[in-house]
Amino acid sequence: MKLSELAARLQGTIKGDGDREIKSLAALTDARADDITFLSDPRFASQAVTTHAAALVLSRQVEVKTSANLIYVDDIDNALDILLDIFAPEPDLPKPGIHHTAQVSPTASVADGAAIGAGVVILDNASVGPNTVVSPGCFLGRGVKIGADCMVGPNVVIYWGCEIGNNVNVFANATIGADGFGYRLINGKHSKIRHIGIVVIEDEVDIGANTCIDRAKFGQTRIGCGTKIDNLVQIAHNVRIGPNCIIVSQTAIAGSAEIGSYVVLAGRAGIGDHVKLGDQAMMGAGAETTRDVPAGQKVAGAPARPLREHLRKVAYWEKLPEMAADIKKLKDRIDKI
Repeated sequence: MKLSELAARLQGTIKGDGDREIKSLAALTDARADDITFLSDPRFASQAVTTHAAALVLSRQVEVKTSANLIYVDDIDNALDILLDIFAPEPDLPKPGIHHTAQVSPTASVADGAAIGAGVVILDNASVGPNTVVSPGCFLGRGVKIGADCMVGPNVVIYWGCEIGNNVNVFANATIGADGFGYRLINGKHSKIRHIGIVVIEDEVDIGANTCIDRAKFGQTRIGCGTKIDNLVQIAHNVRIGPNCIIVSQTAIAGSAEIGSYVVLAGRAGIGDHVKLGDQAMMGAGAETTRDVPAGQKVAGAPARPLREHLRKVAYWEKLPEMAADIKKLKDRIDKI
């Protein structure tokens, strides 16, 4: 594609040769003579001096010294998304239609433009929306509903009755709608409690690989619009998560917890059952809480405490050897007295 065509797609301004042919997209330090690259962080502007790329995409507010052709854009992140769509379309996705090895119930509905991969099983009364991709090896249980423009990765399991909105990405081996971890002790044995609720995933949610979201005992486990969930996250039955949250890997959220909007949970965060986190609350990596966290508060540590309090305790902890030595000296002086 000519550089001038790319600039038009990016709604950018060219400085250089608009007729230059571009063949691929590469990182700033790896780019070759036919590549286009990008500068997303001005701190790395010095690398632009030595890049071998034919062209460089950068923000209008940034100036660099380079022999490469330039395309100035208003939003570098949006420009990169467009470049990825052009030069690096999603690999390994099945083509629209139903693969001959898929098993689709006669009562299931697959919309035009949807792609059903090899070995997929879709049970009675399930539905798949237009332009949605269901990758090889997936299982969609009875009555599952998936909206439009979704991507369901390989070997994803979505149990009966669960509902997925539009523009949702579910990555490989995730499980949605398994029973929650609920048992009763009867006659000395742990007896399983059936869970008959569902999971509802709202629009534009991402669910990472190997993440598990349990169905509700009754009612719904719900994930709010725009929330992004990393790999290896556990979300228990009846949890409710608001819109636009960030939940990082290995976080565990116990049953019936309520997470507000724009909440950030760093890696390995742990949240007890029935705990409530207010809007825009933040939990640091490894933080654990069995108490509610007010809106806007940042907490850290186990048990979690307000961030400043936690940092003070960490500072004291670092001084413990020195403090222990001082206490020993004082004790020795007292003994002599």
